[in-house]
Amino acid sequence: MSLRRGTSDDLEAIYQLNRQLFDDGWSRAALLSALESGYDLLLCEKQGIVVGYLLSLTVLDEIQIMQIAVAPQHQRQGIANRLTRMLIDDAPDASIALEVRASNRAARNLYAALGFEVCGCRPDYYPPDANGRREDAILMTRPAATAA
Repeated sequence: MSLRRGTSDDLEAIYQLNRQLFDDGWSRAALLSALESGYDLLLCEKQGIVVGYLLSLTVLDEIQIMQIAVAPQHQRQGIANRLTRMLIDDAPDASIALEVRASNRAARNLYAALGFEVCGCRPDYYPPDANGRREDAILMTRPAATAA
């Protein structure tokens, strides 16, 4: 597997992965707009096929992770870890923030292992599931290396 920076040329691959994973995923137009307006895209490829991505937005000295997506057949293989580490390594002087579903223990544990700490909660943040239940978003941050 290899990691690289993505571009708008990778739009179709990330759009298809987004659709596969997220009920409330971004439209093709929204993803293209994000890429054209300065969002950063990191990709993980296996044999030339995108199997994971990390989409983030940098504002001044803070990075907001907007999405991390890994194809189901490639989950639990360290791809989200590698993508997040690449982001951290590329921007050691930036703090990084994200939100994660309260039920996503695997992701929360990964982020904690990478130095992220819980800093808040957004109750009922995610859209209702098929049973009408909403889920909280857990807010996590990782301070800049220079602030640690």
